[in-house]
Amino acid sequence: MRRNLSWIVLPTLNEAENIVGMLDGIGRAMPAGDYVICIVDDGSRDGTVERVRAFIRERKDVHVELLQRQKTHRGSQRGIAVWTGLQRGLQQSAAGVFIEMDADLSHRPEELDTGLRLLREEGYNVAIASKYSAGGRVVNRPWGRRALSFVANTAVRALITPAITDYSNGYRFYDRRSVEIICGRPLRYGSPIYLTEVLSLLLAHHMRVGEFGSTYVGRGEGLSKLRMIDLVKAAIAVVDIAARFHLQRRPDPEHVARRRNQPKRDASADTRAGT
Repeated sequence: MRRNLSWIVLPTLNEAENIVGMLDGIGRAMPAGDYVICIVDDGSRDGTVERVRAFIRERKDVHVELLQRQKTHRGSQRGIAVWTGLQRGLQQSAAGVFIEMDADLSHRPEELDTGLRLLREEGYNVAIASKYSAGGRVVNRPWGRRALSFVANTAVRALITPAITDYSNGYRFYDRRSVEIICGRPLRYGSPIYLTEVLSLLLAHHMRVGEFGSTYVGRGEGLSKLRMIDLVKAAIAVVDIAARFHLQRRPDPEHVARRRNQPKRDASADTRAGT
């Protein structure tokens, strides 16, 4: 496979109503032959797998791979599903770009070209479709979930770095080096908090992260689906991730090179803005 191939990971769990629409949308947005869609299903029981198999039989113009796994913990294990799909792409392809998206149509395939351009033309290692960057917006999502997401992102920005506006959106683009870093170690968190864990790991390795304004389409999720224990666990996880980020952050190689080759001067002059 070619290096300019894109490997798109779609984690699924009971997405029978949305999966064909998502696959069709990606097919319209991406050049034919330039991508593989890797569906990682976590044990759907609503016919999702059967619809994917039918799509594979009928649509030879769209390259889809189906991986099936069984969840071993309660709650969302989206992080482990995505990690499995990324690892499969590293092993089975020479793809230069890896993309993760939700399969429930909350992420718009029409924005794929924007993220690809940030990596291929502007030299970023990572691109995030951000709800909070200029031009970003959220539609069809209850105000309570919007408020919770905003507060959570604000807290994470304070603990890790304010240079990133959206730590929680799972619509992301990675170059191959970034995926090698992600798959080079097991995830500590399989729940959606893994999005923060992965990003802190990449920032610690000085991967260049860019964001673009994105429209997030809510799927009617409400606060009633959240349990207090889940919120407490997420808060503890964020503190743990932030602590590990600050303790394990590697020296910036460009900064080290400048320090070696430049005359001694005020240290404040060497401070980088980060990402």
